[in-house]
Amino acid sequence: MRFVWMMLAGLAVGGCASPSSTSSGDQRGPSTGLNALAAGQGELTLGSGPVATLSDDQKSALAKQAALDLEAYLNSRPDAGDGGAGLNTLAGGDAANTPSPPAPPPVATADEQVLSAAEEAWAAPLPKVTAGGEARNPISFAEPDDPIAGMARKMAELLREVEGKRIPDSVALAAVESLRPGVLADLESPTNELHAKLSEPERAALIGARDRVLAQPSAANDALIKSLSKITRPIPLKIARGALCRRVNGFGRYEPFESDTFAAGRALRAIVYTELDGFSYRPAREGDPAQAGVPLADQHSVELSESLTLYHDPSGLQAWHRPGQRVIETTRGKRRDFYLIHTIELPATLGVGKYILKAAVTDKTTGAMDEVTMPINLVAR
Repeated sequence: MRFVWMMLAGLAVGGCASPSSTSSGDQRGPSTGLNALAAGQGELTLGSGPVATLSDDQKSALAKQAALDLEAYLNSRPDAGDGGAGLNTLAGGDAANTPSPPAPPPVATADEQVLSAAEEAWAAPLPKVTAGGEARNPISFAEPDDPIAGMARKMAELLREVEGKRIPDSVALAAVESLRPGVLADLESPTNELHAKLSEPERAALIGARDRVLAQPSAANDALIKSLSKITRPIPLKIARGALCRRVNGFGRYEPFESDTFAAGRALRAIVYTELDGFSYRPAREGDPAQAGVPLADQHSVELSESLTLYHDPSGLQAWHRPGQRVIETTRGKRRDFYLIHTIELPATLGVGKYILKAAVTDKTTGAMDEVTMPINLVAR
């Protein structure tokens, strides 16, 4: 408390050295304090020496007058509203009933100001949304892109690359069709779910690729298989199906016997049909049944061998055998289906009993082999 009084006394002494100011009307500038004291409390004389001594009454009077002068000065300012609240408190006013001055707004640092500007530039103001008569401006985030539309845009961009870097048509379309089969079939239609989500150049790129695939489906399949060949292992040779047949008209077109039971004592004529997967190719060479007029470099050959053996069941004793016969087929394009047929005639000397006919196929290009068995039951007539 003593420090406060000394501070106010210092302000009073400073005011004595300031030049007096005049104002018009009834407004009066702050008093130096000396005239007011002279009028109400008698003459106040200050020593002229550098160490003039004041009495306690003089100190008290100067301090109170300094407080009054400061309050009058603050009240005379244009924005003086609650400026005297602090002085009233110092003068012994009711602190509980005196409102506190409002806290100054926080000062943003340079980094904060830069961040605010960046945020305003990034987030453009959204139009107000009115719901129930009340205007609102909610925070809105962009919806995530449709994954099918996003994939379609990426594939369209790759399809428009310069020659040599452009993605194969079938590969690009497969990426989109794998997400939604059939979505590209009617891309021209405004009702197609991708139509409105793609630009005209993007739609044109995808439609052009689709039409090229439809015009040459075989070449499109080749491109797709070639694209995956380096990341997938070759399919091993496998006999997908084996059957004893009456008649064979082509791949997958055969007429098997209704039963595996036959009469013993007479020759059994049948066609052994084997359907293959995972066979390999090699370049055509001299001696292959190549197509005349077509360069060998443009042709491919499949070379296989098949042997047939009949065993007693369950003893496993060999009852009949046909050594492996080589089969070479040469075509301009790589075949995706392959089947073998062998006409056999089992001897009439085979006795009554159960037998197993085994067909073993070897791929001469890779050395891979697979086999399949077919039951034969001979009964007495």
